[in-house]
This record gives sequence, C-alpha cells and structure tokens, in this order.
Amino acid sequence: MPQFLSTTDADFETRFTAVLNAKREDSPDVDAVVAGIIADVRTRGDAALIDLTSKFDRMDLTPDTLAFSPEEIEAACASVPETERAALELAA
Repeated sequence: MPQFLSTTDADFETRFTAVLNAKREDSPDVDAVVAGIIADVRTRGDAALIDLTSKFDRMDLTPDTLAFSPEEIEAACASVPETERAALELAA
C-alpha cells in the first residue's frame, strides 16, 4: 500500500525512518500489486497510465498531456548542462 508522508507532519522523521528500514527483499504482496499494475497497463494502455498517475501521483493527465511534444523535449534537453548531458549519454 502506498504511504503518503509530508515533511510538515510532526511524526515525519519517525515514519520516514520506518519506510527506509522496512524489509523489501521479498514481498509477495508487493509483487502481486505490481503484477496487477503491469497487467492493467498491458490491457488498457494509456487509459491505465492516466488512472494510475491520478491515483498514485495525484496528477491529472489526459491523452493530450500524456506525452511531451518534440519541442518540449528539445527545450528540456537544451537546458541540461553539458557535463550532465555527457554523463547521461554515457550512462545510456
């Protein structure tokens, strides 16, 4: 299950530490949730992505706002400093 944390909550440090220390190596319940998400995306495609983004990220997308335009991609790439761009290209 997703947990929502806010740095303004009085118990943020305690809850954040608990999340960081939680055992995650073998979680069949998580595996089942992830498998369900993957199956949903395979079945419903973009509609599933839009629904899941709304649910988990609280961001409302539409088919028109789901993808970046070539101009937006070019502008974002142009804003990356050259050393960082070189590192990303090397990593890719």
